[in-house]
Amino acid sequence: MVNSSKKRWIWAAWAIIWPASLFLIYQQTNLDNFKWLDLGAFTALAVIVALFPIMVNQIPVFFLNGITLVIYLNFGLFVEMIITTISVTIVLLQVRMTKQDLFRIPLNYVMFFLMSVSAAGVYRLFDFPVTAAQALDTPMHIIGILAYSMTLFMMNHILITLTRRYIYGKRDKFFERSFFWEFMTTIYILPAALLLHILYHEIGAVAVVFIGFSIVSTSYILKLYYRSRSMNEHLRLVSEIGHELTAQLNVKETLDLFMERIVSLVPADLAYLYDVTDGKELKLIRLYDPKERSIYKQGDRKKKGEGVSGFVWKKGAGVRYGKRKQWEKKWNLTAPHSESLMCLPIERDNQVVGILVLLSEQRNIYEKYQFMLIELLANFMAVSLLNAQHYEQTKQISEHCALTGLYNYRYFDDALKGLFQERAPENPVSLIMMDLDHFKQVNDTYGHEAGNDVLREVAARLSREIVDEDVVLARYGGEEFAVILPNCGSARAAKVADTLWRSITAQPFHTKNTLDFDQNVLLKMTVSVGVASYPENSEDELELVRHADRAMYVGAKQKGRNRVSIYHELNQKTENIPS
Repeated sequence: MVNSSKKRWIWAAWAIIWPASLFLIYQQTNLDNFKWLDLGAFTALAVIVALFPIMVNQIPVFFLNGITLVIYLNFGLFVEMIITTISVTIVLLQVRMTKQDLFRIPLNYVMFFLMSVSAAGVYRLFDFPVTAAQALDTPMHIIGILAYSMTLFMMNHILITLTRRYIYGKRDKFFERSFFWEFMTTIYILPAALLLHILYHEIGAVAVVFIGFSIVSTSYILKLYYRSRSMNEHLRLVSEIGHELTAQLNVKETLDLFMERIVSLVPADLAYLYDVTDGKELKLIRLYDPKERSIYKQGDRKKKGEGVSGFVWKKGAGVRYGKRKQWEKKWNLTAPHSESLMCLPIERDNQVVGILVLLSEQRNIYEKYQFMLIELLANFMAVSLLNAQHYEQTKQISEHCALTGLYNYRYFDDALKGLFQERAPENPVSLIMMDLDHFKQVNDTYGHEAGNDVLREVAARLSREIVDEDVVLARYGGEEFAVILPNCGSARAAKVADTLWRSITAQPFHTKNTLDFDQNVLLKMTVSVGVASYPENSEDELELVRHADRAMYVGAKQKGRNRVSIYHELNQKTENIPS
């Protein structure tokens, strides 16, 4: 957004430059012999053409240059500037300005003033009269008219580029789509403008009707063509985004990608994505803000019928508004500068599964076809999200132990191999192996359900101690557990192992004797722990597992159980045994 200081400077520049310059040009203009009816016809043509601008990259493109050329040749610079100002004002009223955008009026007045004066100055270099009543009877006259048109065209884009760079802070390229559209319309309208100029001097103001009809018709057709082309381009983008979404197998990445693509497809200053949780309430799961990008915001919940999102959920149909006054009394949103609003349900299997809310600070920014495109893309996302959820659920089942909820051996094996994949890791890796002592006696004495209770509680205690997301805690098999510690040497691993050992042995386990009428029992469990590290005492992942396992059995189990054994200490003791 443009800050207040720049806006004040723009208003000040307009107040100083525009009225005074216009007055000076007026002083040099002779209005005594004007044909006011003819001037009215040209003014009407300019106004009608201004009703059909083509918005290219938020820059209006229309056939005004050719008409102002004829007006300048026949009525002079002052009249051309007045009619240009009227036409520009009409265009600005159509580009959805808000109170914060009113500075664009003086800005455009100054820009078109500079364009008109520059073009007139270039034309005068060819020493032609300001009002050209004569026909196009010399090649130099045609060159002067071409120079006038090209000066208008180039000045327009130079000023637009400078404005967007130094006022809006946007680093746009000079040769963008709007440049080529403006160039093509300039080339297209120039022959029609010259023909209008010639016919006007042959048959009078009636020439405006004949030639003007073709100019207006072409303007309208081109606007329809560009809109159709934009719709086709947006449909292509929706198809591409749909394929991107269906390729995602992660719920978070699917939601983030959807929000990123939505705000790139249509203009949005704020975007809210709500999830319908258990069919009871809406929960905000994504919030897009241009300053903070896509973030997760907890705690914002809506009931059915509450706010615009709750209303759309209850109604089952979307809403679209172009002005703030149309919706601000209905829904109190925390978006003080927003004007346009679009809210639509996200459906899957004829059920509303989410709500999308888009807000823009520009008026009337959301068109009907954009609403349809977003609705289509939202439904793409709903299906993609379901696929991602199913994939994650399947992945969760395949990677986790159903009893303890910890990772299973398959995941443990893949994770450890992944650390050593292709080449040895640069940082140390440690492995802790744990085996519950005399666990078979628990099953034989109290029943397998009691043993399962112990395994679940062991998993819970270990999980409370493991807070690092990079650490892999797994049920290795039976009553064995394993912990992979990336970026961890043996000294630190020994401390972690001691903490885990204490978490199991410090407190008894509560369970029931399922073999004796479910009587409550307290079990004191001990555990044997072995620790090995890479590269201190192993060269690869297989050796790391063997050495951790050896430390657990030889250093802990065979030494009386209920202790932590470090592999390199075990190795030193072995080497010190006398022969």
